[in-house]
Amino acid sequence: MLLRAASVLALAVACSTAKPDGDAPNAGEAGSANAGTPSFAGESGSAAEGGAGSWDTAAAYAHVTAVSATGNDGAYTFSVSVESADIDCTQFADFWEVLGEDGSLLYRRILEHSHTDENGTTDADAPGNTFTRDGGPVAIEASRIVIVRAHMNTTGYNGRALRGSVATGFDAAPDIDSHFAAEIEDDMPLPSACSF
Repeated sequence: MLLRAASVLALAVACSTAKPDGDAPNAGEAGSANAGTPSFAGESGSAAEGGAGSWDTAAAYAHVTAVSATGNDGAYTFSVSVESADIDCTQFADFWEVLGEDGSLLYRRILEHSHTDENGTTDADAPGNTFTRDGGPVAIEASRIVIVRAHMNTTGYNGRALRGSVATGFDAAPDIDSHFAAEIEDDMPLPSACSF
């Protein structure tokens, strides 16, 4: 299948990683973070149609736009920026997750409310609502290649993912589409409610 070339914009998301808004701090135990590591902002713009990495442009989406990590082997804290089509509890990004290249779930960060102009941090120059949330510890080595993606409560894994490692940073993963490791969607932990 032919892919239509996507326009590429580098997003520099400057959002607070503090969690005063009630999001669950992480899906596991708290870990210490004491060493900085590279980050990479992913692609933004129109999606490719058809083929690997495609997503439904007419449906609600949750794109991972940037990932960075701090910490040590076995206990990294990930800082993940998501651009999503949040409206309220009826349509919102309800978690982001870190996967092995084989699709195994390594970590899931639950988001307990929607992020909109009214209650989140939005980049006025970017489509959708953009926010950044931390999570961890993620029990991997700095060199391990992982995939980071987000999930919409209504449309599942409809959005762009990033791939990379703590050591080298993260880049767009156009071969990862909504069907990749879709069977883990109902694995624990899962969101239990939406506050607003």
